[in-house]
Amino acid sequence: MKKLEILLTFSLLMLLVACKKEDFYQGDHFFVKNAGAEMPVYVKGNIQSGTFILFLHGGPGGNASLPSFMPVSKELESDYAFAYWDQRGSGLSIGNPDQKTFTVEQFVDDLDLVVEAIKLRYHHPRIVFYGISWGGALGCAYLSTKDYQQKVDGFICMDSGHNLVDGLPKSVVFVKEYAQRQIDQSIDVEYWTEARDWCATQPDMTKKENYFKYDGYLTNTNAYRKDPNQVVQGPEVGATGTMNSYLSLAIFFNGQYLVPRFNILELNLSEDMAKIKTPSIVIWGRHDGVNTIEMGYDAYHSIGGPDFQDKELVILENSAHEGYIEEQDLFIHTFRRFVNGL
Repeated sequence: MKKLEILLTFSLLMLLVACKKEDFYQGDHFFVKNAGAEMPVYVKGNIQSGTFILFLHGGPGGNASLPSFMPVSKELESDYAFAYWDQRGSGLSIGNPDQKTFTVEQFVDDLDLVVEAIKLRYHHPRIVFYGISWGGALGCAYLSTKDYQQKVDGFICMDSGHNLVDGLPKSVVFVKEYAQRQIDQSIDVEYWTEARDWCATQPDMTKKENYFKYDGYLTNTNAYRKDPNQVVQGPEVGATGTMNSYLSLAIFFNGQYLVPRFNILELNLSEDMAKIKTPSIVIWGRHDGVNTIEMGYDAYHSIGGPDFQDKELVILENSAHEGYIEEQDLFIHTFRRFVNGL
């Protein structure tokens, strides 16, 4: 009887949600199919502006769906069109792509099809890449490949994982130092002593088992948010929005399948990034523990090489990895200034 009551209650809730008139999504959408993957692209915002911000989400295995509902996105959509693309094996992408297709080269090829689709569908608008974390690395890889950068008008590279060979050991040091501070404050001493001592062994971060162990520790630090207790505006949808838009619980599961099969731990794009001559801005959180500030300087110096002038570095002094929500006003101002100046 108890199970029946729960089932009836859940069914009633689903019915009420389905009858809601509130619409959380207005815009256009299409799918890009390539090498076994069917990847959705959702276009929202000011299409008439003629400027399309192609959002490259993090991960690998993240999604563009959830960020599309964040207040910072909604604010910027008043000025520009945003194209939110869920990459293969990520977000709400479907199909049955072979594990062998989970390569940087394949993701670059997918991205090129998305760029071409936008150009054809919307009559050759300006396209600006906005890549966060892994998305920033993907943007770097794309712009360093063939003559693809000629299709792109600007590049916003934020806290990118473009060089994990050098970057991951620096993040391990971040975890070790965080662990020591916790120990000094008598916080969960046993756990953080274990973390500190493991990090002190300088593990080989090209090995998957080491990466996943480190990542477990990392998620318990403030690597992503300088102040984990900071109250920030999250996505403007809840359970109702999940049922009334393209946002669904599926976005939380695809990444768990992709990540163990996509080994990018030896990724190092720094040298190739000298090929990039696209106007670029590097935005980085001073306190980022995922991709530390040293890698922000590396991204800035690598793009276009030392003589390239059409680039800028902006450091968000009160942010970690998620500066787009930790310092929203400054981020929005910086974003608009760069795009409007192209």
